[in-house]
Amino acid sequence: MKAINQKAAAILNHLTQDLNTLGDHRRWENSPAFMAVCVEYINDTDLGPVFSVAHYYEQNGDLMRDPEMTFLRRDDGSYYPLSYQQDGLGLYQESVIFGEDGNPEKFIPAMQRDHTLFAGQWMQNIKEQQGL
Repeated sequence: MKAINQKAAAILNHLTQDLNTLGDHRRWENSPAFMAVCVEYINDTDLGPVFSVAHYYEQNGDLMRDPEMTFLRRDDGSYYPLSYQQDGLGLYQESVIFGEDGNPEKFIPAMQRDHTLFAGQWMQNIKEQQGL
């Protein structure tokens, strides 16, 4: 799997700071001009914790992800994108799929590489928009 770059990892470290227990979450909303960023500790795996990072908007009473990505954090502090979802486009992609035993059972290298590239740019945008 390909990890996100160090600059993006530093931003994710800031976003996930103090999220140490499954279910912990935080909302970053430092500018009314930009969508808030919601971060949640969503899963424990044998390889490390998984975090969700998302922007949301409301459409017809439903919360829509714009987008949401999930990331695995390894013990060495590196982050690996696992999925990408964009509700308004009906798009859901999993580049790394975990089995019931908590280990990856399917891996799509080209998609995971694309997720990694997008995550690097998105984290930079979040940093600038939220003044992190």
